[in-house]
Amino acid sequence: MFPILFLIIGAVVGHELGSVFDYSPSAASAVVGFLFFFIAVWLIKSKANTLAQKDDYQPKIVKILK
Repeated sequence: MFPILFLIIGAVVGHELGSVFDYSPSAASAVVGFLFFFIAVWLIKSKANTLAQKDDYQPKIVKILK
């Protein structure tokens, strides 16, 4: 959900920036939207990698059921 939210926010920001800088609002919306999307994916991946290194987030066998 986080990347989709960033995609929408980036599209809105890109549309506004396209109007301000005299670019095509549709093209600016697509470029900035995908840029925000990839930034969100990168943030999630980097956070997941740091959490994977912590011992608290590693799976542990608590009880064996027979």
